[in-house]
Parts: sequence; C-alpha cells; structure tokens
Amino acid sequence: MSEILVEETVDRPIGAVWAVVSDVTGHRLPLTHVTTDPGEPGVGWRFAGVTALGPLRFTDSMVVTRWTPPSPERPDYAEYAVVKTGRLLSGWAEVTLESVAAARTTVRWREEIVVHPYALGRLAAPLTDRAVRAMFRRAVAEMLSRA
Repeated sequence: MSEILVEETVDRPIGAVWAVVSDVTGHRLPLTHVTTDPGEPGVGWRFAGVTALGPLRFTDSMVVTRWTPPSPERPDYAEYAVVKTGRLLSGWAEVTLESVAAARTTVRWREEIVVHPYALGRLAAPLTDRAVRAMFRRAVAEMLSRA
C-alpha cells in the first residue's frame, strides 16, 4: 500500500480541532470500534481499532510514538504519531495540526498501512488503495465536521 495523505483546512481554532482528532475513541470508521489503554494518551499509550463483519474480525493495534498537544509554548502546532503493531496490519500514521489564522487550522493526516502477508497485500493494493483513501477522506471530513 502506498502512503495516504489527507489535508484539509477548517475554520476552527487548533484547540477544537485537536480535541476531535486526538480522541481516538471518537474516530468513526465503518464496522470498527476502538479500545484503549486506561489513562490519558501519551507516548507509549496503546489503542486498537477492532473491525468486525459477522464472525470475521481483525484488530489494528497501535502505539503512540509522539504526542504534542497545543501548548502555551507552541499554541499554533500539535501532532501525534503512531506505529501499527498488529500481525495483519503494520505501518504508521502521523497527524499534524497547524494554525493558519486565529480560528483556522490545517490538518495533515498521513498514513501507511501494510497488509500481511506482504505478498498478498501488494497483490490486493490496486483494489484496496482506492477504497482506503476514500475511507480516510470521509473519516477525516466527518471528524472535522465535529470540531
């Protein structure tokens, strides 16, 4: 699978956008619910998207590798990154937010998903890449509509 990039600018302050995109339990993907480690997110915190359709299910396990909410020292920037640690899916994701005006924020969501076994993932990529890109565009748009 190739890299996915979704970039959107919304008329909302960075704090409101961060509150939505950093709330992984609120990410709405079809047929998927999210489980998390207890406590507040931060580096080392784990979560998983569990996707199920009838008896078929798989888990997309992730661990946070960067966690930088907006702060007084850097009120115009926020980011988090994860590494996918599952047996079926590996890869990474990076979400960055930048203020472009007092109440305007640009969101960049970059992600790479690798399906295992790798040979099967490469074979299926022409079909799955388009669907996954569309799914992420819809998911990011839905998140930003709630910011």
